[in-house]
Amino acid sequence: MDINKYSPKFRVKNTHLLKLADISAEEIFEFLYAAKVMKKKYKVGEINSILKNKTIGLLFGNVSTRTRVSFQMGIRQMGGHYVFLPKDETQLSRGESIKDTAVMLGRYGISALVLRAFSDAEVSEFAKHSGIPVINGISESAHPLQVLSDLFTVWEVKKGLENLKIAYIGDGNNVANSLIIGCSKCDMNVAIASPHGYRPAKEVVERGMQYSDVLITDDIYEAVKDADVVYTDVFISMNDEDDEKKKAKLAKYRVTEEVMQHAKPDAVFMHCMPVRRGEEVAAEVADGPQSIMYLQAENRLHLNKAVLTLLTKNK
Repeated sequence: MDINKYSPKFRVKNTHLLKLADISAEEIFEFLYAAKVMKKKYKVGEINSILKNKTIGLLFGNVSTRTRVSFQMGIRQMGGHYVFLPKDETQLSRGESIKDTAVMLGRYGISALVLRAFSDAEVSEFAKHSGIPVINGISESAHPLQVLSDLFTVWEVKKGLENLKIAYIGDGNNVANSLIIGCSKCDMNVAIASPHGYRPAKEVVERGMQYSDVLITDDIYEAVKDADVVYTDVFISMNDEDDEKKKAKLAKYRVTEEVMQHAKPDAVFMHCMPVRRGEEVAAEVADGPQSIMYLQAENRLHLNKAVLTLLTKNK
């Protein structure tokens, strides 16, 4: 489906946003069109009061820069309030059940809950009991907000999504999983270059293949051939321990200027950040003319606002 031929309705069926496998291509487009509106309003300084009298809970299990700041600033820009809840400062850290926490937060008047760095099972448990929209800020196997923002960024830069090729190089982690599902649902072709033992989940790859072409290889150059987008992420992320064996295995999966030369001449480089220059990507690429990683980070603000808008619309 061509996003440029889609007519947005600015509503979604799903109550929660837990993983991209749960939502349709049409719902992905709804979030992207809403992000486009949010960004346009922001750039012209238009006042936005969509979240007036609403409070968003931000329950974070680890440290954060982009997710935290983009949500906090986005909520303020839409006239709302937020409650920031580091997990280790709540009773969850002392054994309180997710059910009790989820039910209680909804009864205090919170309009939506953003979770960061919880397990997939915990995210699902929150959604089961919360009674309010639950948004997965990142979990062990999924990063839906990041990839929706990435799709918005590619659409903005490339003026479309259909039939583009994205090549992801490195650890087959939560970002890779969500890229496979999100990009394939938007009719983008996906190539993943990862070493054996660090590839994306088999069920995710099989799901992606239902929508578009998905290539899994250990050959970087095979993956980036004719790519419109080259993407990577840190080797050690989220709650992973600093695994030297893993770093050694991934060491050759680094995006360099030579790697970029095997993609299309107008290919762009993307990275969800934080960046370890010299590790997963050469500084010359991260800071070079093909890099759009700062635009990616900027667009998290507008995409997060879009998600909050559509999920809290009837709350």
